Amino acid sequence: MACLLTLGQESQFSQYFASSTITNAAFVGVIPNLSFNTNYRSNWTKNSDEFSEIMQGTFTYPFKRVTSRDFQIGGAGLTFFRERRGFGGLYTTQKVLFTGAYRMRLSQIYHQYIVFGLQGGFVQTALDGNQLRWGSQFNRFLASAGGFDGSRTGENLSQNKHGYPVFNFGIVYSTFDNENTYIRDRSVVLGLGIDNLNRPDVSLDGSVASHKPRTYRLFGTAKFPMNPRVFIHPSAYILYQGGSDQVNLGTYFSTLASSVRSQTAVVLQVGYWYRTHDGHIIMAGTQVDNIRLGISYDTNKQAFGAEDLGKDTPSFEISLTYNLDLANPLRSVPSPIL
Repeated sequence: MACLLTLGQESQFSQYFASSTITNAAFVGVIPNLSFNTNYRSNWTKNSDEFSEIMQGTFTYPFKRVTSRDFQIGGAGLTFFRERRGFGGLYTTQKVLFTGAYRMRLSQIYHQYIVFGLQGGFVQTALDGNQLRWGSQFNRFLASAGGFDGSRTGENLSQNKHGYPVFNFGIVYSTFDNENTYIRDRSVVLGLGIDNLNRPDVSLDGSVASHKPRTYRLFGTAKFPMNPRVFIHPSAYILYQGGSDQVNLGTYFSTLASSVRSQTAVVLQVGYWYRTHDGHIIMAGTQVDNIRLGISYDTNKQAFGAEDLGKDTPSFEISLTYNLDLANPLRSVPSPIL
C-alpha cells in the first residue's frame, strides 16, 4: 500500500528577525545596506520521524535617491530556501523567491515611514520513496537496527515532485528618533505579512487538490535605552494559519562592548523568547564591524499548524549577516531586525 497524498507544515526559524524576508516581504525596503544573510536550523535527529532541517540565504539591495544625502526609497531581494523533514529527510521543500519593496515617508518633520513589499517565486516539494521503510524489509534477527534490513527490497515508490508558484505580501511601519543610525536610541517597528496569497495546490500527485492556507504574520519590536550603552528591545510575533495560532513574546538586550575610541565596533546581544503553551528560545549574538553572528536554542514541542509532536524536539540555529557595502557599516547597536 502506498500513500500518494501527504500534508506537511513548513518549519520556521527561531531567530525570527534574523530571517527578515522570510518573516515579512517589506523588510527589503527597510534594510539600508547591500547585504547577505543566512540561517541554518536543525534538531540533529536525522534518523527519527521528528527530523527537521531548514536553511535560507538572502541577498538584499537597497534602492536610494541621492540628493544632498541618500534617501532609501525601497529595495529588492533574492532568497533561496530549503527544508528537509521526516525520517532521513524524505520530504523536501525548495524555494526561490524574488522580493521588491517601496518605502514612503509619512511626515516631513518626524521620522515615520511605511514600506510595502511583494514577494513571488517558485516552490518545489518532493517525497523520496527511497527513504521509506516497509514491512517487507523487517528482519527479526536485526534487533540492533530496529528490525530494518536494508538488503531486502521494499515497495517500488518513485520520487514524487510537485512545483507551484507562490505570492506573499508585507507591510511595515517604522518610526525612530534620529536619522543618524550611530546615535539612534529609540525606534518602533510594526508589520503585517500575508503568505500564500494565491493559495497554491500543494498535493504531490495532483489527484486530490490540497490548497495551502494563507499564513498571517503580525509582529512588533521597539528599542529603548536603559543607559547610554545598554538597550532593550521588547518584541512580539504572532502567526495564524487555517485555525491554528501561535504567540511569541520576547526581549533582547544589546550593548556596545568596545570602547568608543576603538577602531573596531563590537556589539553583544542576548535575548529570550517564550512561545505560549509550547517552548522557550534562548539566543546570543555578536557584531564585529560588518559581520553579525547569532546562535539560538529552541526547546520546541509543536509544529505550527500541525499536530502535537508528543515530545520535545529541541533545535539549534545559526545566523550570519554580512554587510557588502563597506562604505556604510552596519549599525553600532542594532535592533533585532537590522
